[in-house]
Formats: sequence, C-alpha cells, structure tokens
Amino acid sequence: MCGIAGFFHTAPGRAASRHELEPMVESIIHRGPDSAGYFCKDSYALGMRRLRIIDLEGGEQPIFDSDRTIALTFNGEIYNHDELRAQLQQRGHVFRTRSDTEVLVYLYKEYGESMFEHLNGMFAIALADLKRRKVVLGRDRIGIKPFFLAERDGTVFWGSEVKALLAHPAITPEVNVAHLPDYLFLNYMPPDRTLFAGIEQLEPGEMAVIDESGMRRQRWWNLSFAPDESIDEKTAIEESMALLDDAVRLRLMSDVPFGAFLSGGIDSSAIVAMMSRHMDRPVKTFTIGFSEQSFDERPWARKVAERYGTDHHELVVDPEKEILDLLPKLVEHTEEPTADSSALPVFMVSRLAREHVTMVLSGDGGDEVFAGYETYNAWKIAEQWRRVPSFIRNALVRPVVEALPVSDAKISFEFKAKRFVSIAGLGAERAHFSWRRIVDEQTQSELLGDHLVGPEPFDRHRHHFADAGTDDPLGRMLYFDTRFYLPADMLVKVDRMSMTTSLEARVPFLDHRLVEYAAKIPSRVKFPGGKKKYLLKKGLEPLLDHDLL
Repeated sequence: MCGIAGFFHTAPGRAASRHELEPMVESIIHRGPDSAGYFCKDSYALGMRRLRIIDLEGGEQPIFDSDRTIALTFNGEIYNHDELRAQLQQRGHVFRTRSDTEVLVYLYKEYGESMFEHLNGMFAIALADLKRRKVVLGRDRIGIKPFFLAERDGTVFWGSEVKALLAHPAITPEVNVAHLPDYLFLNYMPPDRTLFAGIEQLEPGEMAVIDESGMRRQRWWNLSFAPDESIDEKTAIEESMALLDDAVRLRLMSDVPFGAFLSGGIDSSAIVAMMSRHMDRPVKTFTIGFSEQSFDERPWARKVAERYGTDHHELVVDPEKEILDLLPKLVEHTEEPTADSSALPVFMVSRLAREHVTMVLSGDGGDEVFAGYETYNAWKIAEQWRRVPSFIRNALVRPVVEALPVSDAKISFEFKAKRFVSIAGLGAERAHFSWRRIVDEQTQSELLGDHLVGPEPFDRHRHHFADAGTDDPLGRMLYFDTRFYLPADMLVKVDRMSMTTSLEARVPFLDHRLVEYAAKIPSRVKFPGGKKKYLLKKGLEPLLDHDLL
C-alpha cells in the first residue's frame, strides 16, 4: 500500500524535473510513511510513498525490469501475485524480489495493456514504457484505490489524491461550479469527476494510455447483471460462501501485524468469523462505540469477539467533543465535500487500529453484493403504493407521514417514511437515484442560481442503470450502487480515513470473483420476498448467532 504521483510530457524534448515531482509525492506522505521513491528520466516522472506490507526490504518502488526499459509505481495489493509469479517464471522471467510490484512489471512484458485482466486485487498502477515512449495507467475493477488525472499544456499529471496534483505549480485549485449540482443532489461526487476544475478521476475498471498523440482512455472491465437462471438457492449459497471465504484467505497475506474492523453488523462479523478459521492466533478486532444507544453496536461486536476469542479493542466516541478538533484534519484528507457522517467513526476506528496493526480487513461491500440496502425494499413497497388510489395517498397518507415528529435515531421511521412518500411516485431508477438526496430542488436552485445549468444529475448519470446488462429493476439498482455509489462514497470514505492514519484496509466482499458471481444470481434467488442479504445470512448460519442474523 502506498500513494503514487507523477507526470508525463507528451511533447518530446521536455525533461521531467525531480524538483517538480518531490512536492507531489511528499504531499501524500501519510499514505506511505516508510519510504519514498523517485524516477525522473526524459519526459517521465514517477514517484511514490510506501507503507510496507509485503516483502518489507525488496518491495521498494519505482521498480524496473531487468533491462530498465519499464518503470512502475503502484498503490494497492495484488492477492494472486504468487500464482502469477509462478506462471511468469515458467515463461522464463526471472525475479529479484518477493513483491507483488515486480510481478506487475513482467506481467506487462508478457501481456501488454491487457495485463489488468489477470489481476485479483486493489490497485492504481502507473507504468512507463520507455522503449515505446508511453505511459499506461490502470485502476482496479471496483475503484477501491483512488486515481486522479489532470492535463495541462501537453502534460498529463496523476496521483492517489487531489493534493498530489495541486502540489505541482501547473495546477491551481479552482472550483468547477458546473459539478456542484451533482454534489448537492448525491451528497458525493460521481466516480469520474471532482469539484476541482480540470481534475478528473480514472474510473473503476478503466485504463489510460498516454503517448505523443495525447491520452486515450478505455474501459477494460465491466460488470454484467444478466442473470444465470440455472443458479438455485443451494448453489448460490455454497458458491458465494466459498468465494468469500477464499477472498478472506487471500487477504491475510501480510508481513506486518493485521486485524479487522468489527462493527457488530453482519458483514464485519462474517469477515472476523472467516479470518478465525484461517488463523492460528486470535484475530485483533477493533470497535467504535457511542453513548447514544441507537448508534452503539458494541454489544453485538462483543458477542462475535467472545465467540471467536478475538483480541478485542473498543473505544467510545463522543462526537460533540471530538468533531471540532478533528474537522480540519478530516476536511484536509477528504479533499472534497462529503455528506457521509460515518467518515468520523471510520477515522476513529482506523486511528485505534493503527496503534496495534498496519493492515485491517473491513466488511465494506456486503450491501452491494448481497442486496442489503433499504432502498431495494422501498422499490418493492412502492409498487404496491402506486396501486393505492391517488386521492387516498394525497389526502390521507401523505399529510400523516409529513406530520411525523423528527427523530434523532440512526435511521428513523420518520425519516424513511417521509423520504418514501416523496419519491415513491417516481420510476424505480429515478427513485433509487434520489433516495439519499438531502438538498431539495428549491434549495438547490436558491444556492446555485445562474450556475444551475445543464441536465439534472439523474439524466446525466442514468446510463449507469442502462449498462447493467439486464432489465430487472433490482439488478439495475445493484449495478448502479456497485459502479457509482460504492466507489464514489463508501470506498472514498474507507480509503481516505484509513490512509489518513497510514492504515491499509482490505475489502474481501469486493473480490471481483465474488462480485461477478453474485451479479449472475437471479433476483428471485438473491432477494426472495424482499429479504435483504438473504443468501449471506443463510450462508452464515453455521458461523454467527441467530439473533445477529
């Protein structure tokens, strides 16, 4: 795990300067406090900050092939690197280290730009091919690792965080006002753009090739929710649990101490249970608690910790006392506005874990893979709601719901009911897109005024539903959440808050083999009768207490 930064002058004759590269790299020192590496030659500038996890001595970057015609920097982990190394050795490639980074160099020599298809992992890769005078950039399938891009006057810049790009004198921070409607509607920025003018994101499953002609971007992976109707419940449970178990096993690869976040929910509890099956020592687990009971999941976490005999650590957080002190630091590391208040506890549990370990496994992604969000049920209920005569909905039900008192519960009935009646009359996709909206149209118009131009956010991003490869409403919603909400909100929060403390977080639920298999499971099997996480709960019955499931 580390942070990377660099740039490439597409026009020949312009030399890259280490003097310009160093501030970019040092701006992300929190992502890799252990060491730094630089490569500047001709038009190429590649740099990195390293957090040592695998091959502590041999994994320094940039790393080169034997004749030094390829230079590579890399943020992330490749979980199948041992398997790939064995295959490459059979083809005659000789390795000097045990690191997954060196595997990437020879994988490129063997497969070229199709190298990414062979990887199981989370990654942002920058590779300089000096012989062919080009740079190849690639981001993992789901968008677990961030990757930002900017073009200025014939130079392409990249980095693991926006601050790395802003550290170069050619890039000045300016707000892209045209993107503000996206944030005000979604409460996060879409996975292809930022609020900074001229700075974009390399999308999940996307690559970019940069040469003298400029930059060419293309999708190297996509996810299909076309159902395989031959999959029944028994097969779905057995296969998905086997894939999740193997994903956990692969992510235990480490040369440093590691543990797990344990919130007390099903997803993190599943990860801890499976870790315990593969380890010969207690799992180190970390939990954040709150004095407000509706937010506090420590009792559930303790049950799991006791069942599996973990080395358990807890911290009670008082948000009112903590947030004012933490806010400047969190704003600095999120870089863009975020309305996800759970970033605070993620930071706190990361800081707690970093006192004991360098890497953790996290339960993020379970809702997208196994259909765990309330919005999927809302779609089912809305179908029935629309059958109620409109005069009853408008004259009786809506006034009662809108008169419900405000609650401070985590996700109160009042909140869900009011949100439901406000969007239930929309189509399934527009309603799903609007579920997390906080700023209404009138307020947004008042805030932005003349800056509110162009198509509304749903029209701009509705293709994320159409690309799902299915007409099934649940499949299209799951595709949207996996390709859009997950990398743009959930994974941003996990990456920024963990890396702020120099902690690596791995997410077994997002192993691409599991994601691809779960996408093929028919909705009638995955979500029978609107039962959230049905397959996951059934598969975990031997591992977790019934009251948790």
